[in-house]
Amino acid sequence: MDMKAYIIAKGGELFKQKGYEAVTVNDICTACDITKTTFYYHLTSKQDILLQLYDIIVDNLTPMLKQMIHIHSSWEQIQHLFDYLMTSFMDLGSDLNSQLLIVNLQRRQRALDVRKSLEEIAVQIIAEGQKSGQIRNPSSPESLYAASAYMFTGYEYMWCTLQGNFAWKQLFFTSLASLLDIEPSLRQSENPLP
Repeated sequence: MDMKAYIIAKGGELFKQKGYEAVTVNDICTACDITKTTFYYHLTSKQDILLQLYDIIVDNLTPMLKQMIHIHSSWEQIQHLFDYLMTSFMDLGSDLNSQLLIVNLQRRQRALDVRKSLEEIAVQIIAEGQKSGQIRNPSSPESLYAASAYMFTGYEYMWCTLQGNFAWKQLFFTSLASLLDIEPSLRQSENPLP
């Protein structure tokens, strides 16, 4: 593991243990046994660690996508895609997710935008689902994915606001099934994926 990755991993651990606001750059340096100079050589702030944690989640999609090759249902594929993202964000905890949203707003950047590669895969899954009749909403796959992604962020915001006491997965998947107009026989229950 290179130094930057090590700092990000240690910083992430400290954020989860103590809470984002309680951790200082000095705490991260002490935990990593490095100087501030070394920290600032690799990162510009502790906020950068948060953004890097988000990037790691998105970058780690590739192995999960390879596991989806054997799944023939577009609805199951899109569920797995969003389930992976929700599980990863939930593993960070509501505090870190809240801070990610705050950092994005403070910097007036779109740092948490979905990466183009993820968008392309999701759009392709939706298009295949429309061809097979599993997804019955005739809107463009691009607009359906955009609506899904923004809905995801809205539910993430509610989950953060309520400090994790919100049925993010259940409510999101129920809404997603409605948005995409999933063929009724594919709607197993109101409790998708474990």
